[in-house]
This record gives sequence, C-alpha cells and structure tokens, in this order.
Amino acid sequence: MNSAGGPGAGPKVSVLALLARICTAALARYPELNSTVDQEAREIVRLPGIHLGFAAQTERGLVVPVVRDAQARNAESIGAEITRLTEAARTGTLKPAELTGGTFTLNNYGVFGVDGSTPIINHPEAAMLGVGRIVPKPWVHEGELAVRRVVQLSLTFDHRVCDGGTAGGFLRYVADCVEQPAVLLRTL
Repeated sequence: MNSAGGPGAGPKVSVLALLARICTAALARYPELNSTVDQEAREIVRLPGIHLGFAAQTERGLVVPVVRDAQARNAESIGAEITRLTEAARTGTLKPAELTGGTFTLNNYGVFGVDGSTPIINHPEAAMLGVGRIVPKPWVHEGELAVRRVVQLSLTFDHRVCDGGTAGGFLRYVADCVEQPAVLLRTL
C-alpha cells in the first residue's frame, strides 16, 4: 500500500531514502565528492563504492550509521537499510563496522525543526549534504505566487577534492531532482 493507500501499490518510501537515492545519483555524476584525501601520499583517492552515512539521533547522542554500497540499491532498499540501522542505533546494537567506512554523509537536521545549518564533514569524507525541514512557504512558481513545500539544502565540501563549480553542480542536480523527480528518472 502506498502513502495514498491505493491497492497494489508498493511500500511507502521515506523522504530520507529518496534523498539518499538522489545523492547516489548525484555522486555518480560528481564522483569527486565521493573521495578522500590521502595525506601521506598527497593525493586524492576517488572511492569506487558509495557508503552513505546518515545522522541518527539516539538517547546516547547522535551516531552516523552507514548504508554500504548505496549506489547498488534502489530507494526502497536504501529505506529498509536506514530503518534497520536506525533501530539498531536506538537499541544500542549497532556493530562498530556499521558506524565506519562512510564515503559521504546525509544529515537530515530538518527532523529537529531546523531550516538550515552548516554540516561538518565526517573525516575522512570529502563532503556532506545537510537537509532542513520541509515547510510550506510563499514561492514564485511559473511567474505566480503560490504556496510551495520548500526545503533548504546545505553542502559542505573539502576544496582539496573539487572546486565550487563541481560542488555547485552536485547541489544543483540534487535540487533539480527534488524539484522535478523526472530529472532523476531520466538518469536511472
């Protein structure tokens, strides 16, 4: 059953899972942001897999579980893994390996009622996307003032791995996919 409750529809997919899937598509287009800096070798290492970290609040504080090989998963699979890891985080049963090895992090601080923030990169990752709350706001759409659901996205990145043009392209692609999901569908 989908969120509208229609018969025969697939399971409901969370906004976080959709954003995670959008990030994997964006990282495929902008792989510089899925890299790390090897200080000893003094080189940038592009990572072959996307191991997507996400912030999860627990009674013991914030933790960042990692969805392994997110690039090989669809939104439903990512959502199921986020749910499993979040439950394990809240019950204190996460394994250390489930908290390490992230290559990019998605931080949904909107769940705390925050519109914007400056995410801090999880070392040794090169970038992190922050997502504010989704709220109705007056917005100009197609030349008309309308009430639209709006979200603020924040990207923090390491300038050693890319310049502002690459980071801006990544963020624009993510925003385009959020605003017009057909953009993502065309690239799958």
